[in-house]
Amino acid sequence: MGRPGRGRALTVRAFGLRHGVCEASVQTFVRRSAVTTVGFLGLGRMGAPMAARLVAAGLDVAVWNRTAGKAEAFAADHGTRIAATPAKAAENADFVISMLADDAVVETVHTGPDGVFAAADEGTVVIGMSTVSPVTTRKLAEAAVARGLRFVDAPVSGSTAAAESGTLTILCAGEQADVAAAEQVLSPLGKKIVHLGSNGAGAAMKLAVNTVVHGLNNAVSEALVLAERAGIDRTAAYGVFLESAIAAPFVAYRQAAFERPAETPVAFLLDLAIKDLRLALELAEDVGAELPQAEKNVAIFREASRAGYGEHDESAVAQFLRAEGGVA
Repeated sequence: MGRPGRGRALTVRAFGLRHGVCEASVQTFVRRSAVTTVGFLGLGRMGAPMAARLVAAGLDVAVWNRTAGKAEAFAADHGTRIAATPAKAAENADFVISMLADDAVVETVHTGPDGVFAAADEGTVVIGMSTVSPVTTRKLAEAAVARGLRFVDAPVSGSTAAAESGTLTILCAGEQADVAAAEQVLSPLGKKIVHLGSNGAGAAMKLAVNTVVHGLNNAVSEALVLAERAGIDRTAAYGVFLESAIAAPFVAYRQAAFERPAETPVAFLLDLAIKDLRLALELAEDVGAELPQAEKNVAIFREASRAGYGEHDESAVAQFLRAEGGVA
């Protein structure tokens, strides 16, 4: 397991010894007062509520975000420390957690000159929670181990609401002992922590789950627009969805986005859905699987993105289809 409160413990020990407190008394105080330290990287729609959960659990959290203003605002709201770089977030941390947008950013944040691996102490548990390629995950795990670090592949399934309530499903992979150590900081984030195998398995499982999620998104979009074109009120149609055989959790928690798109905050960018399905199709090619529905769905997302919906929520596929059919 990571060494709880390592940075604080060293500071307290040095201060005590400098002021004449005996070693035994200092060590007793350190054991009783140590707080687990976490460097958290990425304060986006999922990362911010996840970091907030860790603060609420009593952990000592240092946050970093590419847009510094987000880190400053988060620190002001939650009383966390701000790290100027990923390396600063990793210094003296027991755990480093990343929740970032894509493979390129994840690699830079971990392996760059100001990255996690440049500063993390031996034995630190590095937890990758971003949706990335299994190839990227395995590469990072190998680089971490080469530096004496421990790596856990742990993407999540669940909405922003689940991130806020700490009810995510966490798809873990890595060495059994490392996953067990990571549970200390993953437990405040998720209701279910599943160990799926070696590093890369978590990333692969996340892509499989998101293949279904994005397929549901497009199926609901098509069906809702079909019902509307047949003269059925949008809210009435969605109410039937919620009481029918298709009433999956996704359908329930995306109700507002589909019924009132102009009033509902973005939960999942349409362009990120394209990224997910691209990675899923690459994985399918690597393992010899066929994903004909995913191929169709990514084509629909790309058409919607070209039409100007890329920065909208992925449920904007319904808006795109309405516009394609000449219906506002």
